[in-house]
Amino acid sequence: MALMIPPVLLVLTGMELPENPPVPTPKPEQSIEIPDSTRSPVIREQAEPEQHPEPLPDIVAATDTEADLASCEAELRKLDVTFEKLAPLNGENGCGITAPYAITEIASGVILKPATQLRCETALALAQWVGTVVIPATSALPGEVSLQAINHGSTYVCRRRNNLATGKMSEHAIGNAIDVANFEFTERKPIGVSPRAGDGNIEEAFQRAVRAGACLHFTTVLGPGTNTSHADHLHLDIAKRNRGYRLCQ
Repeated sequence: MALMIPPVLLVLTGMELPENPPVPTPKPEQSIEIPDSTRSPVIREQAEPEQHPEPLPDIVAATDTEADLASCEAELRKLDVTFEKLAPLNGENGCGITAPYAITEIASGVILKPATQLRCETALALAQWVGTVVIPATSALPGEVSLQAINHGSTYVCRRRNNLATGKMSEHAIGNAIDVANFEFTERKPIGVSPRAGDGNIEEAFQRAVRAGACLHFTTVLGPGTNTSHADHLHLDIAKRNRGYRLCQ
C-alpha cells in the first residue's frame, strides 16, 4: 500500500533553507516600579556623640606631721620592716602622699613586691597584719613552710574606686590602700587570692584566715565574693569612718 504524502511537505522538501536564518530581536526587559509606600527606607548610621570622661572629684590627702612619721618609723623598725622614705607625691584633685614610703621587706625575710608608695600608717597596718596573722597562718600549713614574699597589685594610684568612670575617689589615691594578690613560700607553691568558697582545701583555709585577720588591722577589707573588682586580690585600706566603723566583706 503506497503512503500518501501531503502536498505541503512535497513543496518543502524541494526548497533550500537559508544558511543564516533571521534571528528574532529580543524584547527589552521591563523594570517593575515599586511604589514609594512599599520601598524600604534608607537607614543611615548616626555618629555617636563623643564621650568625655567626667573630671575626677576632689579627695583630701592626710597630712602627716614629722612627729607622726617619727613614731610610725620607730614602730616599723620594731617589726623588722625595711623601708625608705620617698619624695612627696602630688597628683590632681588632691591625689598624693606627703610622705610616701617604699617597703622592701614587710617583715624579716619577707619581701613585698613590686615597689610600693604607701603612707607610713598604711605600711604599719600591713606589717602588723603580716606579723600577727599571715606568718602564724603560714606556720599552720603542712610541711616546713615559711613566708617568703607578698605580691601586690597596686598601692598609690590616682583613680576612682574600682577603676570606675564615675563615683568617689579610691583610698589608693592618697596612699591608704594596698591590693594583695598572692603569697609566696619556701617549700610549697604560692597561694594566690581567688574565689575559693567551697573548695574545702588548705588554700581556702589559709585565705579565709588571713582575710578575717586583716579586719583587725585595716578598716576596709574587700576580696573575692564581694564583687568582680576584687575577685583576684584583697583590697586593704585604712579609711576613717564615723564611730570607727569597719567594712569587712
